Amino acid sequence: MKLNSDLQPKLKINSPAYEPVDLFLRDFDLTDVFLFEKGQPFEQYKKLRENSPVHFHEAGIGDSEPGFWALTNYKDIEHVSKNQKVFSSQLASGTTLTLGYSQEVSIDQLFRSALDHMLGTDDKLHLSMRNPHMKFFTPKYVEELRKKVSLKVTELLDEIAPLGKCNLVDSISSELPIFSLSEILGVPEEDRPKIKEWMTFLEMAQVVGATQAAAKNNIELNEDQQASAPDPAMIAMFTNIVKEMFDYGREILLKRRKDPKDDLLSVIANMEIEGKKLPDEYLDGSWLLIIIAGNETTRNSISGTIKLLTENPDQKEKLINHMELLPNMTHEAIRLISPVIYMRRTTREETQIGNQKIGPHEKVVMYYGAANRDPEIFDNPDRFDIERENAKKHLAFGYGRHLCLGKHMANMQLSEVYKQILTRFPDMHQSDEWKVVPNNFTHSISEMPVSFKAE
Repeated sequence: MKLNSDLQPKLKINSPAYEPVDLFLRDFDLTDVFLFEKGQPFEQYKKLRENSPVHFHEAGIGDSEPGFWALTNYKDIEHVSKNQKVFSSQLASGTTLTLGYSQEVSIDQLFRSALDHMLGTDDKLHLSMRNPHMKFFTPKYVEELRKKVSLKVTELLDEIAPLGKCNLVDSISSELPIFSLSEILGVPEEDRPKIKEWMTFLEMAQVVGATQAAAKNNIELNEDQQASAPDPAMIAMFTNIVKEMFDYGREILLKRRKDPKDDLLSVIANMEIEGKKLPDEYLDGSWLLIIIAGNETTRNSISGTIKLLTENPDQKEKLINHMELLPNMTHEAIRLISPVIYMRRTTREETQIGNQKIGPHEKVVMYYGAANRDPEIFDNPDRFDIERENAKKHLAFGYGRHLCLGKHMANMQLSEVYKQILTRFPDMHQSDEWKVVPNNFTHSISEMPVSFKAE
């Protein structure tokens, strides 16, 4: 089984094979993680979508990879997502391009693991890795899990009830997905607080990489960037935490090989490709993928939705009076939040997207937040409309063969937490400024202060 990370140095295109058709002069940099620390740059997406929907973007400072084609049009992203024969997830890997995972400035194990996992596979290899997971994401399994999730939400709300205020991220948003994921994986209860700590530090990977890259290239950060950049002690702590995370993952997966149980960790540990167990690098990659994918969408959607409801009191009131709209509101909120910012593909051959010719082995990056606000698909796309008829058409979970495995589990958790919050604390609202981690791969909310009437 070839490692995607080994392909990385062999497939570098320093300039596109064809000149860009749309000559749009950008005044922003999508590889700059600090561009994302106040939320996603939707205005910049709009500029690209209107002026250069297939736009060649140069590599970031310190990035070990070349430039890429940035896609911001819904139909183009849909086309790439369903055309796996031309747009590969495995060729030079199909997920990240960000500074935080740049091989020159990041921890080697984190860099490799960000490439060596199920999302970076195609065709039969992808299906052979994906299919064994399916048992834990069927509607029946998810509904059984709902009972436990409901009790956990009640328990979390009980803890904040006397306070009248909290940081929703710490108290609810980060706790619920870790609970649900741990139930599926089979992580012992006493080890679950570690996952919360690891997730907090993993969201810093981008800004750690950006800080290291700036130092290596003698680039001075401005005052705001310096305020968000980690100091040397924090970077050292980050390195130790990442090592601890991988050591734990490798240890528990190898234990499951010797003593399998009825959980997802045992499935991953004992998966066979061409008659052989997954190599250690893919164990690390699978561990990294599952704890990120199992957390990010739910974690950031919960906090992001409370923000949307606070900013749109008419929609909140309508929802409280018509709770049957809750499922559609959940889709609409995910559309506007788009917790996963992008995924990438690599062209296998010469192709064309829209009116732009693209050569082989070139990177194509799909910006989901841009697609989810495409006015050709969503009328008045920036408006939060809980009755939007096609809200479910969003691409926040991806599309096609790589559609997120945990889509139904995420929707289940979100609907359960919103139902209980709106029933028990209908006045809950954002009470102060939020904080977003500088991260251009996931929309990572670190603080969401809320207030409500205490019980």
